[in-house]
Amino acid sequence: MQQGILNIERRTVTNSRTSKKLRNNGYVPASISSRGKESISVAVKADELRKGLSSYGRYALFKLEMKGEKPMIGMVKDIHYSPLSRNMLNVDIQQVSLSEEIRAELPIRIKGADVLEHNKLMALRQLDTISVKGLPQDIPDDVIVDVSNVKGVENINISDIEFPQGIVPDGSPEQIVLSIVETKRGKSSAEETEEASEEELI
Repeated sequence: MQQGILNIERRTVTNSRTSKKLRNNGYVPASISSRGKESISVAVKADELRKGLSSYGRYALFKLEMKGEKPMIGMVKDIHYSPLSRNMLNVDIQQVSLSEEIRAELPIRIKGADVLEHNKLMALRQLDTISVKGLPQDIPDDVIVDVSNVKGVENINISDIEFPQGIVPDGSPEQIVLSIVETKRGKSSAEETEEASEEELI
């Protein structure tokens, strides 16, 4: 996995006033958490973070460089957005080790939905995310559920999904992820007009 680089600056004052000033200057307040250690309050350039996530993916690994400190490897765990402007308000970063497993909540991406539609079927999501664990460098951006070979009504469980090498689901194998159901074909306007004409003749 490719790693991005984020230049971060330590924050010594963490009140709302200084956080607002940081945002006005193009930075995002952030905190770095590490197992067994106190979290570190930092700031990162908003544009640099957005470009990094866009280039390397939502669960990308970043080399965190801070002046006077030893570089560390981190992953963005959560981003808090303004409900109105959708600007980033705060970012939670987790320091990781490339030799220790972590857990992640991955979104579900459906592959083959057009084939379902052709067969008059559709997929109803029963889960929004799937919890997985694996080494940080193996964590993908999402879990792909391939429905292109589904021929009829059925449930797709976690046990039916093929996960990337090194990634295992952290939940019950019998948990339903998608329900494949038949679509109800609505009447065309021509059919409705024909029925209306027949009713007028009765």
